[in-house]
Amino acid sequence: MNKGRVRPILEELLLYSGQFGLFYILMQLIIEKAAFFTNAGHLGLLISLGIQATLLSLYGNRRPLRLLFSFIVPVVYSALELSEGRIFLLNAAHIGFWIYAILSALFMIARGSGTERLSRVTETLLVVINILLFLFLYFYFDTWKDIKNNEFLTILVIFRYLPTFLLDPTHWYIIIGGGLLAVTISLGRFEVAKLKDRIYALFGKYVDQNVRDKIVNEGQIVAKKQNLCILFSDIVDFTQLCETYDASSIARMLSIYFEYWNSKVKKHNGTIDKYIGDAIMVIFGLDNGKNACDLAVMCAIEMQNEQNNFFEELRARGLPVPKGYGVGCHFGELIVGDIGSEDRKNFTVIGDTVNIASRLESATRKVNSKIVISNKVYIALDTELKQLFGSIGQIELKGRSEPLPAWGIMDVTPAGES
Repeated sequence: MNKGRVRPILEELLLYSGQFGLFYILMQLIIEKAAFFTNAGHLGLLISLGIQATLLSLYGNRRPLRLLFSFIVPVVYSALELSEGRIFLLNAAHIGFWIYAILSALFMIARGSGTERLSRVTETLLVVINILLFLFLYFYFDTWKDIKNNEFLTILVIFRYLPTFLLDPTHWYIIIGGGLLAVTISLGRFEVAKLKDRIYALFGKYVDQNVRDKIVNEGQIVAKKQNLCILFSDIVDFTQLCETYDASSIARMLSIYFEYWNSKVKKHNGTIDKYIGDAIMVIFGLDNGKNACDLAVMCAIEMQNEQNNFFEELRARGLPVPKGYGVGCHFGELIVGDIGSEDRKNFTVIGDTVNIASRLESATRKVNSKIVISNKVYIALDTELKQLFGSIGQIELKGRSEPLPAWGIMDVTPAGES
């Protein structure tokens, strides 16, 4: 098992769902020593704890499964200990397993589905609960040491011994120390989580969020070959705009332009590879999901249909309005992965497919079509999308010795839409 798989399991055991179980096992080991391993109930607890942590590390990000798998330990342990009598169902430690399972599951669900602030708060509360449960188990085992009677260790009776427990100055030292430790760790975890969220958010502004998540989770993206659809787009006569308007206006116009593209690319599950001046390069098919060519073309069509809205927004803000923008798409095999030096890397794709997509975009000026796609893209499209394109024959592309069959958009409004 590699480090990438071991770490989430350890986090579940040490930080989240497994702490109460680990505290309980530690106490039992100290008391029973080698006899611990001859107790079927305790061995069952140990094994179920490992299974629970493994399953939660793999599937815990799905709320129903987080809730379901969080109860593996209490269910298994209670079932094993039930053979010793029903009194064990009310045992304070057994009840503690159930309470902790409920609280940890709910907090982890809130942590993963709420806002960044809620995530940090739940992370802090988890620390507090873990310290409180540690103190509870300390009280439980100290009481058990003196009483050694299971009937007096039920959740209904055990707290009668709390006043006696508090008479010992050592116990107060443990309680106060545990409280201070909870506050210190909670504040530290809160600040770390806050910093992590800020770095995560900033990182997501410089690389596509899908790429960011993959890099954060795996540490790197190993280079591989993959068939992908590449979309290129840039603004018509952008150089003339730059010569006519000031830099600030151009920059604001581009920000709005790329925001339009960003919304459409996300909608169609694409990945923005880079912005190159006024150009944008988008990758479709990284997730090996729906036909990458369909997604790329639908994205291009929707973006062209947004052109009037885009222009109106620019006019309303007093910004330069371009003549339009062209789109080129090509499908083929590419090398995908981290490219760069040891100190600085960039996730990107490499191959002739990228060059052809860029050249097809440039060809939109010559063939009077807003969207130009290669024959490979056209062949992969579904029937409805194919009907929107017409053959523009063989076109000459810069840097290629042979012409390439291409298709141009005839109507950027899909059938069935007005």
